[in-house]
Amino acid sequence: MRTPRASACPLMLLCTIACGGSGQGAVDGSGIDAGADTSGTPGAGNDASSPSGPDGSGGDDSASSPPSDGAASSSHPDGSTHPDGSTSTTDAGAAAGLHIDISQTSVSGFSSGGFMAVQFGVAFSSIVEGIGAFAGGPFGCSQGSVATANTSCADASSAPNATPLIAATKSLYASGAIDNPANLASARVFLLSGADDAVVSPAVVDATQAYFEGFMPTASIQYVSRRAGTGHVLPTVNYGASCDSSDAPWLGDCGYDGAGTALAQIYGTLASATSAPTGTIVTIPQGNFIADPASHSLDVNAYAYVPKSCANGETCRVHVVFHGCEMGESVIGSVFYLHAGYNEWADANHIVVLYPQAISANSEGNPYGCWDFWGYDSSAYDTKGAPQMAMTRAMIGSLAGVPWDAGTSDQ
Repeated sequence: MRTPRASACPLMLLCTIACGGSGQGAVDGSGIDAGADTSGTPGAGNDASSPSGPDGSGGDDSASSPPSDGAASSSHPDGSTHPDGSTSTTDAGAAAGLHIDISQTSVSGFSSGGFMAVQFGVAFSSIVEGIGAFAGGPFGCSQGSVATANTSCADASSAPNATPLIAATKSLYASGAIDNPANLASARVFLLSGADDAVVSPAVVDATQAYFEGFMPTASIQYVSRRAGTGHVLPTVNYGASCDSSDAPWLGDCGYDGAGTALAQIYGTLASATSAPTGTIVTIPQGNFIADPASHSLDVNAYAYVPKSCANGETCRVHVVFHGCEMGESVIGSVFYLHAGYNEWADANHIVVLYPQAISANSEGNPYGCWDFWGYDSSAYDTKGAPQMAMTRAMIGSLAGVPWDAGTSDQ
């Protein structure tokens, strides 16, 4: 495995490097049709700096090539057949006209995406049925500070205290910035930490469990704590690097179905996963949902896996998956959205899987393509109106045919 490089931030998800401005901007609510075009305590944010790769390295040589499975690191789906048998299209209209039950939306993610999944699931709890976090910390963990993100949100010696974060969550709701956290009482949560994870300590995920216990019954939380032989990876059945590694593509060949276990915890008993998904990977321009995506460290396109059953008009639900740092399509190509293990379950269970995409942006304090859970893009990073959060919510609304922008109120 790659040994984390010594730096001012030991064994961190983030590394302190001087950076420029905040890159804040308004969400563009005018383009919310996926069929258009081609295809609080938390919140200070004033010391946001820049992250390293998910292996804790300083990042000067951290850009990694994808495995040689035919996924190109810079190309987008073009109508070809992928290695897993699914097809691609650049026509976002393929995601229009779906019958989506938005009340059954769920979300999960790995590393910075795990933090983002928790953040999104809490902020939009009125529509989120379940949350999965692999190596993800509690809501508001960073409190808007990269220094806190570099310590409490990663290191066992200063793991976060859930109590003030629970109080801060209630304050954000009182201000109207997020949905009522009382909604979480009926949600279900899946958490996983690796015993060999030297980037996000299992103690941080322990705090995530304690945080959710402040809002829901313990029985609603499944926590795979300190899984043996597992490093800083999202575990898969048979794809990726060594399970105990912390290296690209940050999918681990663990003999363990992380995606399927998370989805089963969220949705209950599922039909068996298909061995070869036959749905379609749809390209969705993120610029339809936010003005100037690059200024918010967002890629040109997001991707969605649409099962044939959903494309044929059957009622489906949406599961959003946030990749980790250096795991976006701009770095490892289609590897994450083809091989993380979600599509096989989606195919058999009427689930559209949405994969938003972040990119590196040195000027925004995010040179490694992490999601904003400490305020590099917006001081209100953990609220419904934060650019990355609102863009994702608007994409869900578009898939469901229920337009949404930052001025729309969920019930």
